[in-house]
Amino acid sequence: MALTPLIELKDIEVTFDERKILNGFSLTVDSGQKLSLVGESSSGKSTLLKIMVGLIRPDRGLVKIFGRDLSRLSDGELRQVRQRIGMQFQSGALFDSMSVMENLKLARRESAHDQAAGLAADNPAEPLKLLAAVGLASAEGRQPFELSGGMRKRAARARALTTNPALAIFDEPTAGLDPVTSRRIINLIQSISDQSGATMILATTDVQVARHFSPNLLVLNQGRLWASDTIDHLRASQDIFVQKLLSRLL
Repeated sequence: MALTPLIELKDIEVTFDERKILNGFSLTVDSGQKLSLVGESSSGKSTLLKIMVGLIRPDRGLVKIFGRDLSRLSDGELRQVRQRIGMQFQSGALFDSMSVMENLKLARRESAHDQAAGLAADNPAEPLKLLAAVGLASAEGRQPFELSGGMRKRAARARALTTNPALAIFDEPTAGLDPVTSRRIINLIQSISDQSGATMILATTDVQVARHFSPNLLVLNQGRLWASDTIDHLRASQDIFVQKLLSRLL
């Protein structure tokens, strides 16, 4: 018996201000996969990720997460689905009225995983480990407005991972970071993925980051899944857009 895909997107269409952002995008992701979504700026990557968590409803198409059709869920049922997902938004999206540690604790309290396992959401041990791993060990009591843009993104990454999600999504996690810090962040995400078996999707314009995170690339272009394969196979592609994208690799 075939297993139900963790993510199933079929013929997704989204139009903003008469501009077609996604145009027949389809994708199936199995549990435990680790994938890099690459595309140029404003290609629709962030829109696609928000569709996966039900923050944007497509104009047309099927969106199933954990086997559940998001268009058929009540607000309460949608919240249950989101409790199993950790997402780092491109802007960070921390709660301004809370300290860094309070942001992480809130995520743990809202997590279905922690509720089911009976874990103590207020136990700071695990959040502190994650903050140290992203280079924010001394920032637990600081407010988001006291952090630089890069620090806010790192805090958001820690928040996305602190709930032990079944699905973790990262939108441009290394944008604005130096190469050493970028590699450390990707190594952290990979390590947690290997330990937990969580499905992870990373969206980026940086092909170097995409390759470091996963050998399997999803290429987004013209609103649809343009190519999907390993780096080695994509290198052999004769497609002009794929060649242009991979030309950024050293």
